[in-house]
Amino acid sequence: MQTKRLTRWTIGAVLATGALLLAACGGSGEDKAGGAEKEKPRVLTMANAIHGEPPAQLSSWAEEVGRLSGGTLAIEFKNGWRMGEARYEAATLRDVRAGKADLAWVGARAFDTVGLTSFQALVAPLLIDSYELEAKVFEQGIPEQMLEGVEELDLVGIGVLPGPMRKLLGVSKAFVRPGDFAGEVVGLQDSAVADETLRALGGTPRPVPSSAKLDGLDAYEQQLSSIEGNGYDRGAKYVTANVNLWPRPLVLVMRTQAFERLTDEQQSALRDAAAAAISSALAASRAEDAEAAPVLCRRGLKFAVASASDLAELRSAVEPVYADLEADPETKSAIDEISDLKAELAASAEAPTCAGSDSGRGSHPWVQAAAKRTPIDGVYEVTTTEQELLAADAEEALVENYGAFRWVLDRGRFEMKQKNGASDRWATGTYSVRGDAVEFTVEDTGGVAPNDAHERPGEVFTFRWSLYRDQLTLAAVEDAISPEPFRAKPWRRVK
Repeated sequence: MQTKRLTRWTIGAVLATGALLLAACGGSGEDKAGGAEKEKPRVLTMANAIHGEPPAQLSSWAEEVGRLSGGTLAIEFKNGWRMGEARYEAATLRDVRAGKADLAWVGARAFDTVGLTSFQALVAPLLIDSYELEAKVFEQGIPEQMLEGVEELDLVGIGVLPGPMRKLLGVSKAFVRPGDFAGEVVGLQDSAVADETLRALGGTPRPVPSSAKLDGLDAYEQQLSSIEGNGYDRGAKYVTANVNLWPRPLVLVMRTQAFERLTDEQQSALRDAAAAAISSALAASRAEDAEAAPVLCRRGLKFAVASASDLAELRSAVEPVYADLEADPETKSAIDEISDLKAELAASAEAPTCAGSDSGRGSHPWVQAAAKRTPIDGVYEVTTTEQELLAADAEEALVENYGAFRWVLDRGRFEMKQKNGASDRWATGTYSVRGDAVEFTVEDTGGVAPNDAHERPGEVFTFRWSLYRDQLTLAAVEDAISPEPFRAKPWRRVK
């Protein structure tokens, strides 16, 4: 009889399902006379530009909406919204206003492309360069004050959530000083501040779609998790570790008419959920960096470091950008307040290294276990349900063992991520392929596991495998440990 084992693995993102319904059943949520029957939730659609899954920062917010509304509201993500369009965020704002979706999240960077400048201080170049400072900015309520300006667009501001730091990805060289930008094409997600900043540094900015290819680009302003998830390290060689251009806060907006149809309690639930999710969104941003950095190091991406004189040159080069920003009294006031907080905190800029000491995964550097590719190398994803896990003969269904999984298999090393509600976990190790058998050895684990369902370093899992048209199927091996969560459903290779 095969040994049964309930396992748990990491999170790299939020739910990979297209919808996150936070109540027991779907429906319109209309009042029912007498209240004898439990009210069905009102399902609100949310435009999500990310293909496959919304950003991790939205996970806690969506869950809080269901809880704080007493189950009367549910969020349904419409993934891949405006996918492939260079100016997708401005178009998404128009879509919400036109009623094509009830809600949307848009980077704070994008609002100045539609005439709203209230968020510009939040993305001023080289200003907010640490998560400690970003946390303090949110603690002081600065983004909430900026949110009021959304009314000018005939939209309702729901909240602002912290986001990851954006860095410079260099295709063939590191970008550490202004001279490195001269004549170079730098990709960016559309933003007037970002455009002016890159021009001030000597580059030629080019707005590109989310998940765009690097074709025609010399550099790209991006966050580590996107560099890792999109495999940009296959075509680029450098990230400037200690140059954080700006964070990418997420602004949640709603169509005015849809907001007004909600009860006062439901309106408060949406906004209170955003406030409650700030700390977890910040933690998710930190975790994204911590998870992506060692993977990128293992793949050979180099983390360049700008010297003190390089940083001084960069700051000097963007002074004209600040002159323009501070011509607006409200923006100047916000920049001054953030600058004062920065001086008070004196926090170092976020600067990942390949030494492994700050990776969140132990103090040892990564060592590549095998130099040759294996037949199953790739990036795989699967989303399983409680019912599917039990159908695979699992004895019980813990939240750590179903939900959204992501698996990176790369020349003998693996990284697993898992997310399901409060479960937010990861595992790493080595694997070897012999014929149709694959054996995984766990080296390190971490993250949040509500039931303490963590695998242990040194555990070995063995499966039979088959791969057909990018679908990886795992099967149990007699007298070996072949955990049910990984054979409950075939995995889809996405890269």
